[in-house]
Amino acid sequence: MMKLSVAGIPIRVESAHPEWAAQRFAAYIREDDRPSEVDLRFTLVDEIHRPEGEVVQTLMAATVMKLPDGRYFRYTLNPDNEIFLASYFDREYKQVDTYLRRDQKHPRLSNLDWEYLQVGYSFQDRLAVLGGGVLHSSSLAWRGNGLAFSADPGTGKSTHVGLWCQRFGDEVTIINDDKPAIVFQGDTPYLCGTPWSGKTALNNNEQVPLKAIVFIERGEENSIRRLDFVESYGRMVSQVARPFYDISVGERLTEFMERLLSTVPIYCLRCNISAEAVETVVKEIFPREDIG
Repeated sequence: MMKLSVAGIPIRVESAHPEWAAQRFAAYIREDDRPSEVDLRFTLVDEIHRPEGEVVQTLMAATVMKLPDGRYFRYTLNPDNEIFLASYFDREYKQVDTYLRRDQKHPRLSNLDWEYLQVGYSFQDRLAVLGGGVLHSSSLAWRGNGLAFSADPGTGKSTHVGLWCQRFGDEVTIINDDKPAIVFQGDTPYLCGTPWSGKTALNNNEQVPLKAIVFIERGEENSIRRLDFVESYGRMVSQVARPFYDISVGERLTEFMERLLSTVPIYCLRCNISAEAVETVVKEIFPREDIG
């Protein structure tokens, strides 16, 4: 069992691929003795049996059952109508045991990919229970301030963050290129690195106060405007990671988003791929900064 600290949250992970996990999660390994907030176990098996229980929800590919011992069981079927992926979990997502058939035949996802994704999803669920959330964004720290740039895939959020790195060099630290966590410490939201960063390994185990969230749109000219609460909420709903199978977690994420939007300014940036786009953001959000 590997002890990690992600977004300041002590967790334990038991991996089916321990050598891979030791490398992938190396920056998040902790030595302290804090009790874990969540235990995550991922196991490869030859077959997964459906336990006795009551089906409480079937949505898209997932079926959720409540078991006699109070736990829940969520499973997904393959084209042969066999369970190939399943998780046992308590209602607070504090202990999650996930099983994957080692002979699964997904055309794009290997067993390593499944572990990477499922352990990340389990962390997201527990984070939501604890009052935080994961925002689909490319995020950075600059001069002690956290900025999250969110957009639909392919819009250019990672490219825009790359422009910040070119413009400011060592003053910029990439927090996470795809799935940073946001947690509150007191009344202050912090942008936090996680090991789950999409197709890249661009993440750092750092935390920085969140200064602003910027939604990116493509445009020929650069302009930025602050969004009101209603528009901000609409944008956030599509980019905050949330389980489609658990209404109670969705309700907690709604509370998280409302708290975040009352604390952090939200902007829309229409931009081209240029250094001028970076300066447009800086002049709006950091009007007193000397950027040379």
